[in-house]
Amino acid sequence: MNQAIDLMHSPGPVEEGKPADDFRAFRRALGQFATGVTVIATSAGDEIVGMAANSFSTVSLEPPLVLWSIRKESKSLPAFLNNGHFSINVLGENQMEISGLFGRPQPDQFGQAKWNVGSHGDPLLEGAIAHFECVTESVIDGGDHHILVGRVERFARFDGAPLLFAQGQYGVPVAHPDAIPASASASVKDGQESEESLFLSLVKATDQHMSALFQEHRQELGVTVATGRILNRLSQGPCAADTLELETFLGESALEDALTELAQKGQVVQLPDGEWDLTDNGREVRGALRRSAEQFTIEQLRGIPATDLATAERVLGTLLGRGGTDR
Repeated sequence: MNQAIDLMHSPGPVEEGKPADDFRAFRRALGQFATGVTVIATSAGDEIVGMAANSFSTVSLEPPLVLWSIRKESKSLPAFLNNGHFSINVLGENQMEISGLFGRPQPDQFGQAKWNVGSHGDPLLEGAIAHFECVTESVIDGGDHHILVGRVERFARFDGAPLLFAQGQYGVPVAHPDAIPASASASVKDGQESEESLFLSLVKATDQHMSALFQEHRQELGVTVATGRILNRLSQGPCAADTLELETFLGESALEDALTELAQKGQVVQLPDGEWDLTDNGREVRGALRRSAEQFTIEQLRGIPATDLATAERVLGTLLGRGGTDR
């Protein structure tokens, strides 16, 4: 009965309507579904083509089939249609830069990544947590996309956690608080030594928890996670869209939507050289967001001993300063 009452009083939709009336809102609704991130590649002789995609999905175990989709307007489409084979690289949680590298066409992408050659000559990226080498089984018309169904000939799985993408931003898998064993939670609360994996999971969970708590403050200013990141970055000076995409860790479509929203509110403007910059209104909103964040931080840290905070800052600073090969 309580559950039914809660559902009856749940908040209404933030956006709703027909896809044809507002395709950006429709795309944001689709972004509520979390996915992994892949880099899909194909080769023919010296020509190698690759692109980031989160449309990857399994189809069948017997026969072993997978699928993904590509825009009909993509310059990479002819290569994927003509070559008849492709590799799928499932990215790990530390490969945001790789996702950004292949998020839009740019010169010498594979010269900036480490990879090995697959059985058909298609790249297999180092650091990926899974590889699938496929031959094209069929191509299906899917509106403004083509759906490529691939038959998996070889696969490989590696240790590691996946890079996730939802609501226009990257994420990492963190155990749900209700799924953490009581004994593990108790050991942390009691100050007992815990495993490194649990510590890192707590860091990730804390970051997501604090971001969720701060959402109310962002909403009061009419700011979302995506627009907030853009306002913060542009406060450092104008920059191009590709730089914004890289430094805010937003996907191309999420960045486009957020810039459109900010421009409509008069908070950002595109300069004659193509770069984006804050307007006076944008600077005011960003300043208010900064002040709100500072007050929020004070409130959340209240009651924690200064010595504990200093220790936490040293630990986090050390972790941020470590390279991928440090121990």
